[in-house]
Amino acid sequence: MSITVSKFCLAALVLFSVTSAHAQTLSGCQPPPPLPPNPKPGVNGLTFSKDGKTLVVAGGDGKIRLIDSAAGTVQRILSGHTNAIYIAVFSPDEKLLASSSRDLTARVWDVASGRELHKFTGFRCAVKSVAFNPDGRTIAASGNDGMIKLWDLKTEKELQSFVHINSKDIDMSVYSIAFDRTGKKIYGANGDGTISEWDIAAGKETRVWKAHDGYVFRVQFNRDYSLLASSGQDAKVKLWDTSDWHEVRSMSMARADAPANIPSTGLTFSHDGKLIAAADSGFDQKFTTYVYLQALVWSVQTGEKLWTIGGHKFDINGLTFTRDDKLLLTGSVDRTIKFWDMKTGNETRTISMPQQ
Repeated sequence: MSITVSKFCLAALVLFSVTSAHAQTLSGCQPPPPLPPNPKPGVNGLTFSKDGKTLVVAGGDGKIRLIDSAAGTVQRILSGHTNAIYIAVFSPDEKLLASSSRDLTARVWDVASGRELHKFTGFRCAVKSVAFNPDGRTIAASGNDGMIKLWDLKTEKELQSFVHINSKDIDMSVYSIAFDRTGKKIYGANGDGTISEWDIAAGKETRVWKAHDGYVFRVQFNRDYSLLASSGQDAKVKLWDTSDWHEVRSMSMARADAPANIPSTGLTFSHDGKLIAAADSGFDQKFTTYVYLQALVWSVQTGEKLWTIGGHKFDINGLTFTRDDKLLLTGSVDRTIKFWDMKTGNETRTISMPQQ
């Protein structure tokens, strides 16, 4: 396993938008390999319904599982993706789910029936992230080939396709996206270590700033949109004040006993906005052996690290708080979901994903 980090002068960036549904970038990304036979249902993403009764699990086996959070049993399995799924998220009215996958697609599902409604294509490599805009009428997705695409959900018409920088010499990936409160702007976590702000109607990149050394892996707003959180290859979680975009604080995930680390897709605020959690994996110098697997919880107000959570055997990719914020859930490639008490930091429960 190896990671190459390209550094460059931000002033030299060439910024443009691509409007053709068939346009491709200069990215050197490659389509991922197919799933192996009988893939394991590792946990890549976790999302709760608003009532807290249903837990949505994005699976490494290409399936979405809807779990009864009280009983821990599978209510429904959504099948259709042909490779691992990174995340699955609810629409604002929770009638739909959207998912992004290594199979080069984003898909939209009817929650009540489990039926696939839409399949969005146009990517050459893995689709890393997907999001509904706040009114639920538009869906966006981004991936390793450097494009952010937006579609009208009713007509399936592609509305925009944005590219931050078009160069085969850098990591062009847009690893994560997030709409602002109005749905008029979208933010991208870029492989070159920057965060981009795009004006959707104008089709222009209106702001870009250097956020992390190495790639930015995840961006997430808190509930009132006063803060944007980002995590990056530099093993840091940063908070940005959305009123003027200054950095509020930086919190480190790095440990002295691990010379290298990889952040996970897990980054989440508690619903009351008081806590933030992130996860990463530490490796030896050769990236061949785990040194640690951890999720960390900090106070948003002070930046104090409250809990360091372990207990998993492989990468922790899913993080979500229960609706009352009393518990943090961690989901891992090891096929388990663990519940952690935010008063004590102790594990209270484990759900294991069935092989189905």
